[in-house]
Amino acid sequence: MKVCESFELPSGVKLKNRLFFAPISTMEDAPDGKVTKDELAFFKQRTGDVGAIIIASAYVNQEGKSYGNNLSVSHDHYIDSLKTLSSTLKENNTKAILQIYHGGAMAQSQTDYSKVLCVSDNSTRLSKDETYQELTESTINNIISDYEKAVLRAIKAGFDGVEIHGANSYLPNQFLMPSWNLREDKWGGSRENRLRFLKEIINKSLKVIEKNAEKPFALGLRFSLEDAFLESDEKRNQSFQESLLLLDQLDQMGLDYIHITSSNVLENKIFEGKSIKLLTLVKAVLRTTPLIGCGNILQPESVEDALSLTELVSACRPFVFNPDWATQILSNKPIVLPKETPNWQMRQELNIPRNLWKGIESSPEWYLYKF
Repeated sequence: MKVCESFELPSGVKLKNRLFFAPISTMEDAPDGKVTKDELAFFKQRTGDVGAIIIASAYVNQEGKSYGNNLSVSHDHYIDSLKTLSSTLKENNTKAILQIYHGGAMAQSQTDYSKVLCVSDNSTRLSKDETYQELTESTINNIISDYEKAVLRAIKAGFDGVEIHGANSYLPNQFLMPSWNLREDKWGGSRENRLRFLKEIINKSLKVIEKNAEKPFALGLRFSLEDAFLESDEKRNQSFQESLLLLDQLDQMGLDYIHITSSNVLENKIFEGKSIKLLTLVKAVLRTTPLIGCGNILQPESVEDALSLTELVSACRPFVFNPDWATQILSNKPIVLPKETPNWQMRQELNIPRNLWKGIESSPEWYLYKF
């Protein structure tokens, strides 16, 4: 089975197999952004046979924080807390990767008087219930610097890599999408200008790694394949084709991997009048950068189907109710998820954090692959 094969990323980070635990927000970190014992217990039970675990959504500065109880990598005093997390993940030669983000217009107001930062204050995407401040040139450069500092802190905290969150309408994604980005300066307009913010983050992060990492350290990117908020199939398909053009440029950046988001990574897309596998289309433009396929992956056969078209595969939902998911995939064993509605005893046995459990209670069928 291809999934059992080891794989070396371009940076030299060596993965013991092709499986990633995709980022999932436990929403269990302390209000100040530090790791809690409950989150550590959740991941300790799930590390082991999986090749790498990506920890979700550490905000690079306070203004970019998008929801409560998530990790912070915004100051040096978080390094010790993050060390406890990276060391827990790496106990069984599993690689530990920290996803870093800025929420931009998706962030929360930090005080009653503060304004949320946005790429364009005339975007129709902005909420009428919030007050926004359009990013200035100096603020954009400061945020890029915050990403650099976050990468350095991840190195010092013992992680094996960083994943830039450029998907799901977070700030880099807001720069990329025409519906968010209506700027007329060098940060907006043309595709090249809309890509500038992300390119700056990638280039400067690579320089931080080159200067400070004493061992191989990976830089990856989470990337959305289409604007999920578009209503018509035609517009979503246009968004997908635009994403392929962006990926073509990102392929030249020297990233260790690109980690795509998709509701079903094995689906076909209509492209130029033909039905073609999504992964085939993506790999046609990602000629040098390893690709992580993610979306509706559960059973060994779906893992192998994805790996027939890409280098790496990730999932997060299966790990919630099956901490040994990677072990069973590597052994080619069918995955069995709970058939009944999850109960409180199950939460305790599986060390599922309280706030993640609340999300499960509101959407149990999603976690159990029932649609």
